[in-house]
Amino acid sequence: MLPVWLLDIDGVINAVTDDPDTRVWPRDQWVRTSAVSAHGLEWPLLAARPVLEFLRRVHDEGRAEIRWHSTWQSHAVNVGTALGLPSWPVAECPEFAESDAEIASPLVVVRHRWWKLPTAQRVIDDGRPLVWTDDDARHQLRRRDRAGWDAWALVVAPPVESGLTSRQLRRIDTWLAQRESW
Repeated sequence: MLPVWLLDIDGVINAVTDDPDTRVWPRDQWVRTSAVSAHGLEWPLLAARPVLEFLRRVHDEGRAEIRWHSTWQSHAVNVGTALGLPSWPVAECPEFAESDAEIASPLVVVRHRWWKLPTAQRVIDDGRPLVWTDDDARHQLRRRDRAGWDAWALVVAPPVESGLTSRQLRRIDTWLAQRESW
């Protein structure tokens, strides 16, 4: 089965910083641009070329079905266009609309599951291997949330200030290669 890759934007592709971390990628490997989000707001983007090239290669080689899974929601396609990425669908996530109350009050978040988790669980329940890249996974995803995923899922939580690193890309590449023989 072809893996599904749930791809976050901020902190994964878009390094959330004003100055790129040259320990992660050399200065000449960073791309600055912007994309339009909700209400026509323009947001800066800072992405590493090797990450963008890796995503394009995975897509072009048909190694995973990439889906946006981000608070950008339908505006994620604007990010893809701004960064020269292929057109990928936005993962279905009805829980996002229900998350407004969770964002408004930290106390509510403690009582509710992370709004992104049900989409990932549906991928696993559909019998599809899952790659999930989200910087918030380190804080929001708990061991019990991943119960039963075992070899079916690879969750990668990059540093928010740099996004995906070369080591994380190698890890994803290896994991995808192992799934090709399934």
